[in-house]
Amino acid sequence: MVAPERRLCVFFEAGRTRYALEATSVLEVARPQGDDETFRGHLGIRDLSELVGGGPEVRPGTVVVLDTSPTVAARTLRVDGVFDVSGHLALPLSNRLVPLLAPVVKQGLVSEAGLSFELDVAQLVRGLPRPQRRLEVAAGAAKGPCLVFDSGERRFAVALSDVSQVASRGVMFNPAPGVGSFVGVLMHQQRLVPAFSLTGDEAEALLVVVELSGGPVAVSASRAHGVKAPEALGEATVIDVVATFG
Repeated sequence: MVAPERRLCVFFEAGRTRYALEATSVLEVARPQGDDETFRGHLGIRDLSELVGGGPEVRPGTVVVLDTSPTVAARTLRVDGVFDVSGHLALPLSNRLVPLLAPVVKQGLVSEAGLSFELDVAQLVRGLPRPQRRLEVAAGAAKGPCLVFDSGERRFAVALSDVSQVASRGVMFNPAPGVGSFVGVLMHQQRLVPAFSLTGDEAEALLVVVELSGGPVAVSASRAHGVKAPEALGEATVIDVVATFG
């Protein structure tokens, strides 16, 4: 059996998010001097976190010089190393993720260390604007048992028949780079599932995976209260998942 050909990627973090880039597209990795906004005295440094729609990077960070035209010096939070990804699980973007991450993110790379987004260096320099519109929750009526959970200071319920899993946030979750209701991506059953917050702009401790005809979505939750009958839901808002995410 022929071993897979080695493919080296530089793994790094920018903002709250884990990324990877083909090593052949990286010219240099170096620490900037103090709060310098130029590299080697002439090349302007751009925060990679801002390129992909997030906020400013923590200073001084680590500069990754990209082999693009023109050359780009991107400030990252830190570089974790160069690794052979030939044995990593590579997952394509789901249909729901394409408008959120493509074309800057090519695919997800999964190892024991967690989920990372592999970037397309040619697209990265163009940037990726992030929508800031809040997700509007459509309320529905309970027609059977519901899973009840908290998000922020609100209590919600979703039909148990729509729930695939309640997962803990861990290394197989990668936070989204931008702002708004789209808060990250969860690897679930070897699929990349977009995660949304109903009340904030960061994922909480739990992720409720909901199955829809157009593909699953995950909903951020701080606490799950278990399954309750319709008459025991109290003040929980029952989510119409099709109207909210469809």
